[in-house]
Amino acid sequence: MMQVGVFMQIAITADLHWGIKPDGDASTRRLVDHLASRVPDLLILAGDIGAGDDFERCLELFDGFRCRKALVPGNHDIWVTSDDSRGDSWRVYSEHLPRLCREHGFHYLDNEPLIFADADLAIVGSMNWYDYSWSIDRLPEFAPDWEERLRNKRFLRGRHNDGRFVRWQYTDASFTELAVATLQRHLEQALAQVRQAILVTHHPAFEGLNFPTILPPHLDQLLWKAFSGNRSLERVIERYADRIALVFSGHTHKARENQFGRIRGLNIGGDYGWKRILRVNWPERTIDVVEFHVEECGQGAQP
Repeated sequence: MMQVGVFMQIAITADLHWGIKPDGDASTRRLVDHLASRVPDLLILAGDIGAGDDFERCLELFDGFRCRKALVPGNHDIWVTSDDSRGDSWRVYSEHLPRLCREHGFHYLDNEPLIFADADLAIVGSMNWYDYSWSIDRLPEFAPDWEERLRNKRFLRGRHNDGRFVRWQYTDASFTELAVATLQRHLEQALAQVRQAILVTHHPAFEGLNFPTILPPHLDQLLWKAFSGNRSLERVIERYADRIALVFSGHTHKARENQFGRIRGLNIGGDYGWKRILRVNWPERTIDVVEFHVEECGQGAQP
């Protein structure tokens, strides 16, 4: 195990989506080879690692890494079918994925923060979720059936796959409330031990890390916005703004950088056919970006 001192290098990636596209898997293998040539002190995966058995297959790629490893799951990672032997999405999220993380040496950030006392730093993370609050005020202008569209996750063209494969007892609003309350509790626990925290989420932690805005807006854009994040987490970030050093998110496949007050936030980016990794030098907070491409590919499936 590498010894972590005051200086740390943190490598963070997202949306590896193992098993969806051959060129994406080849790009992920290049990412793994790159990391193996210069192993960081900490590796973080920010969700959408792989659906079903592909989640573990992706974790296996990092089995030989002698560094700390942590992750948050993404929405794809908790997708289930009606006869899934793992149970519903809640059992996958709360039991199955944490067990796989233990078996492959990953810290499951949704269960507890990761503390680096020598660096005076905590990594606090969550899958995060959505409660429609980013666009619910605009939707009635665009669709009289907006409530049904939210309930069934139905776009003008197609349907959000979370509506098919996220199966649990929660509404989107109730799981968002649980996820944000848990993250806030973890922040409080962590900041009682160290001075600063880095926040990692799968769904964007604040609106400035979401899909780029298209003007004038259209219905499907507003629906995607509804299904991407929430205002409650923004209020938590604002409350702890002087203690949160950096924010990283994934999900949209769009690399973005934005400020939330004084906090620097980055959406990691990367897509089904190519991957992206950020190397964060702590405490300098400088960030190096590396991309991995095999060949040009199309859009692929949904975030």
